[in-house]
Amino acid sequence: MYCHDGEFFANRQATRAEREVYSYIRCLARLENSEEAIEAFYSLLFKAVVTHRQFDTSSVRTALVSVLESPDADEILPYVINRCFYTIGNPWRMEAHRHAALRDLVDGAKNLPERKPTNRQVRRLLGAMQAYVDNSNLYIPLQRQMRLLSDETVDTTEKRDSLGSRFGDFFFIYESAAVTRDIPLHYRKSIQQQRQKKAKQLNQQFNAYWQAHRLGMNGQVINPTHFDHAKLVDAIHTFHPNRKNSYRDQARTFETDLAKLRTTEDFVAPFYDYVMEPLVEADARYQTKRFSKLIKTVLVDTAGQSKTPLTGISINQMCTRLLKMLVSNTVDRPEMAHFKKLVETVGAKVVTAVLLKIVLFRRTIRSWFEDRFGILFHARESCSLDSVSWLADSFDYMNVALALNAPWINYMPRLV
Repeated sequence: MYCHDGEFFANRQATRAEREVYSYIRCLARLENSEEAIEAFYSLLFKAVVTHRQFDTSSVRTALVSVLESPDADEILPYVINRCFYTIGNPWRMEAHRHAALRDLVDGAKNLPERKPTNRQVRRLLGAMQAYVDNSNLYIPLQRQMRLLSDETVDTTEKRDSLGSRFGDFFFIYESAAVTRDIPLHYRKSIQQQRQKKAKQLNQQFNAYWQAHRLGMNGQVINPTHFDHAKLVDAIHTFHPNRKNSYRDQARTFETDLAKLRTTEDFVAPFYDYVMEPLVEADARYQTKRFSKLIKTVLVDTAGQSKTPLTGISINQMCTRLLKMLVSNTVDRPEMAHFKKLVETVGAKVVTAVLLKIVLFRRTIRSWFEDRFGILFHARESCSLDSVSWLADSFDYMNVALALNAPWINYMPRLV
C-alpha cells in the first residue's frame, strides 16, 4: 500500500483475456484438493499449460497467450501474476485448513524450472515470474502475509530476533505492508478481517491488564507486549480513551473548535499548538527549538496563501505533509531521521502521543498514517531488534495507543 509501484495497474481495466485467466485461478481455489490446485496453478504460470479437463483448456491458454503477446506485456505481467496469487490466496487465507497449502503456494514462486524452455511464450512467462519474485514491492508483501497464518511454524531461514519476525504483532501495518496497490479492495478482505480481529484482541487484553492492575491482581493476566509491567501500565494509562483529558477527548474538542475557523491561516496556529503539546510538555525547549520552527514552516508552506479557505482537502494535505516529515517519506527515500532523533530525544511514548493526536483528529488520513509505519518497517525489517530498539519500542507504543482507541480500526473519536 505504501509503495506507488503498480498504482497504474490498479487504475486500468483488466482485459478480457486477463479476466479469463483470473476466472480460471478462482476455479482452482475452489478445488477440494489443495495440492492439486497448487500443481495446476504452477502448470499455468511455469509452463502455460491448463491441466483441468473440466475447464475449456484451449480458451484459457489462448487468453494467457494473449496476455503474453500484448504490447505492454513486460510491464504488466508481474502484476497479472501478483493478481493470480491474491485471487487464490484471499479465499484460502479465510480457511484455516488451507494455510499450510497457501504457504507452499507462495514459496513455490521461487522454484522456477532450471531448464530453459524452447517455447518463446513460455520463456517470456518465466521471465515475468522471475521479475515478480525479484520485485520486493510485490513478492515480499505476499511473503509477509505468511507470518499471519494460523499454522505458522518457525522459519529457520529467518532471524527470529529481527524486526521482521514480529510483523504479526503490529496489526496497524497488516494492510499497509502486506497488500500492494495494484490489488483491488475485495482482495484485501481477509487481511482486513485479521487486522480487525487482532486489534480487538489487543484492546481486550490491555483493558483486562489495566483492570487486573487496579485490583492488585498483577501477573494473573496476559501481557501481550514486550514491555515490562511498569512500562505497560504507564502506556495504558497514558493512551486510554477513558482517562480524564485523554487524547481522544482532546481530538474531539479540537474537531469541535475547528468549526470556528475559516481560513488555512486561522488553522495553522491552533493545529501547531495541538500537535506540539506532548513535545513541549516533555521538554519546554521545544517551544523554541529549530525543529519546532520546521514543523510550523511545513504547515505554513502547505497551507498556502493566508486567506485560502479552510477545507477538508487542505487539512488532509497539512496532516499528510506533517506525517511525511515526522515519520517517513517514501519507500525509496524513507528519510526517517527526524523520527529517530525525536524517539531518542524525548522517547517513543511522547512521539506516539504526537502522532496519535493527528490520526485521532483526522480519520481520513488513517491509511496514509499506516503507510508511514509500513515504510519504517520495510526499511528496517531485516535488522536485529537490538540494533533498532528505538523503532521496536515505537511500534510497541503505537500498538497500545491504537488498539485502545481502535473502534474499530478507523481510529476515530467516537462516543461509547
